[in-house]
Amino acid sequence: MPVRLASLPPLARACLIALAVLAVLCWLGPWLTRFEPHAPDWTALSVAPGVRAHWFGTDAIGRDVFARTLAGGRLSLTIGLLASVVALVIGLGYGAIAGLAGGRVERMMLRVLDVFSALPFLLVVILLLTLFERSLGLLLAAIGGYVWIDLARVMRAEAARLREAPFVLAAQAAGADFGQRLRWHVLPNLLPLAFVYLGLILPQAILVESFLGFLGLSVDEPSASWGTLLSEGVQELDSAPWTLLFPATLLVATLAAFQFLGDGLRDWLDVRGAPRDEGESAAA
Repeated sequence: MPVRLASLPPLARACLIALAVLAVLCWLGPWLTRFEPHAPDWTALSVAPGVRAHWFGTDAIGRDVFARTLAGGRLSLTIGLLASVVALVIGLGYGAIAGLAGGRVERMMLRVLDVFSALPFLLVVILLLTLFERSLGLLLAAIGGYVWIDLARVMRAEAARLREAPFVLAAQAAGADFGQRLRWHVLPNLLPLAFVYLGLILPQAILVESFLGFLGLSVDEPSASWGTLLSEGVQELDSAPWTLLFPATLLVATLAAFQFLGDGLRDWLDVRGAPRDEGESAAA
């Protein structure tokens, strides 16, 4: 059945449109304003919003807050998306293998998840970013390694249910090995649920990146993310509160939109329904 935007729940549809508009604004930001996001202007220090064509005002060294907010959003969204894809690949693969294997293998892999869950993983991420030279690859691995655990648990539970599904048992009886059952039957039926949870772990990844940026452990100057902008805004709260207000508003709105979108997609796709094999769909 073709995917139709109009069939989405109204709130999810509104959130999807808002996120698409925000992503376009962030990516086209440098062409929407004549101000360079990272270039100071010593003649326009802490200018209030709306004055001298600075829509969101300027910070303490004259940098345009509108341009910096869009540039920071572009970086935060990109890092959050890439880190979520890393978490999706790890969590989907790990959970599917554990759930389909069953028995001692499943129990052992669940114990590994329990150990990871017991670790103060955010502190481990901070330690890694402090000890090693910061890079985009390390940042993506750290954030993706933090948000994949819950996804793996959900995938494991669903794969364990699929393990006893008639079409999987029929494939096993027909001689399909573990890899074939995993690739042809389990993973395709896990993908809708995985994509729904991608919409739920993406805001978590953005929030972790913003937290790390607030602590100064994300990107280095002159680049900026929403987290680094919040850190700068707190320092200028008394003299220029708009430097905190606008990035914080966009960050909160983005996280809320992703959350509502994920909930709406979960209801729309009815991922809790019984999975269907291609043979069953054809027979129906």
